[in-house]
Amino acid sequence: MEHNIYVKKDNMNLQEQISRIKSMMGLLLETEENNYAPWGIIFDGKNKILVGDMHQTPIELSENLEKKVISVANKYGYYGEGIGLEYNKAVTGSKFYKDLDPKMHKGSWDEKLIKSGDIKDKDKKVFLYALFSNVDENHRLEKFMKQAKEGETIFDLLARTIPSWSAEMGQFDLNKKDLENFLIDISEDDVDFIKLSKKEVNKKNLDDFLTKGEKLQWPKNWQEYPYKAGQVARKATTLRDKFLINTGPGVYFVGAGHLKDIIQMKEGEGLKLIGGEKI
Repeated sequence: MEHNIYVKKDNMNLQEQISRIKSMMGLLLETEENNYAPWGIIFDGKNKILVGDMHQTPIELSENLEKKVISVANKYGYYGEGIGLEYNKAVTGSKFYKDLDPKMHKGSWDEKLIKSGDIKDKDKKVFLYALFSNVDENHRLEKFMKQAKEGETIFDLLARTIPSWSAEMGQFDLNKKDLENFLIDISEDDVDFIKLSKKEVNKKNLDDFLTKGEKLQWPKNWQEYPYKAGQVARKATTLRDKFLINTGPGVYFVGAGHLKDIIQMKEGEGLKLIGGEKI
């Protein structure tokens, strides 16, 4: 009889342990749910947030993170990446976008960087890297074909339209010499971008030019930066990351890959990436 009582007590203890474990798991799940941010989010103090996005996929955030983003954005302002927030479906298609105050939209943080005066002259041409970034998403081929003049070369087309595709949006007054140096810098032994750019503009030649550039700049192992095009892009990305770390209050919508870079940089020491499992 005493043996049976002992077993019963032991079973009760086991059930209590199981219940306790389930409770702990519930708390963990609740915590994870409260910090759901598949594309990542970084809080830098109480008045600055970096929100990761994938440009075309609507940003997903847990309800409590949404509230924090909305609060900071509507108090300190919010910024988009590149040519403007209105072209970024990740933000405009998000559930919380309707709650952002349009009057607090401060434009492009890239433009803020460009106008800051912090970019040295020797580094300005690296912003031409945008030529081979998100080629399909930016409809680069189609836009160039619409801008092309009969009989001109790819080089002439690129030089004439720099403000429409460069990451500095024409603010640095980059010219043909800058473009030439950029194309030389990113060329490989078996891919001469100067030679390719001297071909006449047509859909086949332009597609070949853009495809080769994108493959070298963003190969499958792009994080190793095995090619010169990727190394130039890396210089531009590093300048942009440092700006994001050092800039003032507000909400900054940022390509998700930047967030992983930022927490690994010396300048980003102490910053923590929440979520980011889909980056």
